[in-house]
Amino acid sequence: MPAATRTGRRGHVQRVRPSTETRLLVATAGEAESRGALRLAAALGARAAARVLVLGVTRPMPPNLSAFVAMRQADSVDEQNRRAMLERIRRSVRLMPGSDRWAQEVVVGVPVDVINDTAAKWKASLILLGIGRHNRLDRMFGTETAVAVMHSARVPVLAVAARARALPTRALVAMDFTPASMAAGRLAAKLLAPDGTLFVAHVCAFRGVKERAGGLADVYRAGVRAKSDEAVRELRRRTSRRVEAVMLEGEPGAALVAHARRARCDLIALGGHEQGLMDRVLLGSVRTRVVRDAPCSVLIAPPNALQPARRS
Repeated sequence: MPAATRTGRRGHVQRVRPSTETRLLVATAGEAESRGALRLAAALGARAAARVLVLGVTRPMPPNLSAFVAMRQADSVDEQNRRAMLERIRRSVRLMPGSDRWAQEVVVGVPVDVINDTAAKWKASLILLGIGRHNRLDRMFGTETAVAVMHSARVPVLAVAARARALPTRALVAMDFTPASMAAGRLAAKLLAPDGTLFVAHVCAFRGVKERAGGLADVYRAGVRAKSDEAVRELRRRTSRRVEAVMLEGEPGAALVAHARRARCDLIALGGHEQGLMDRVLLGSVRTRVVRDAPCSVLIAPPNALQPARRS
């Protein structure tokens, strides 16, 4: 992004550097499944001196119930629920390193809308939330909320496994050579621990097809290998982490999840929004499957995430 300009007292044009401050928005209901997100926010905050906002959202009383009680009573119930969630969040945050400097807020509203609106207004660099799969609170601030937030967020979203305790060390990025997948690779590398490894994975469209010299599958795979090597070189230019290319076969979502298990990855990264309708339908289904089935944390990065930056 080019630097902005402003005019000084004597009419001289001065260049104003854009803000590089890292802002981490952690969405949580104060439940156990969000602790991985809080721990990762603490680790990232310590490394990047980031600002952290911990956000809770409690749903308002349903309209079909509030119609039977006075408006004042409905507001009172919403406020009680808001305060109860804030207390849960405070208990969860209390033991996190550096959390004494974190802002904490609970809002009454629809979780997905509030999370994305707050991220936009606060200019968040990254949204973190937990992947929950067990009880009602997990579902509210867990897998399905993560999927919904990722579908509409304009900043990167990191859905963190509850067991996460530190920066990831082995990340798998789904590479289709679009700007979004390259952005996901750059951001995944940036999130890795200093000794981490990034696997650049392309899922081959010709599953089980034998290669015949000059055949379509042979030409396709040769092209993919060339593009993969190019992507690896570009990522290595921008990170000191180890970067390797792998080629997978099968249904994309299942192949990525299976390889993440085999390689013991603690992060899977995918590109975010594309513009075409078919891109949204087909790529969106892959992202949704990965978020629901992944054995680890999942990062979704829109195409404009982390525009080319210095080596990390």
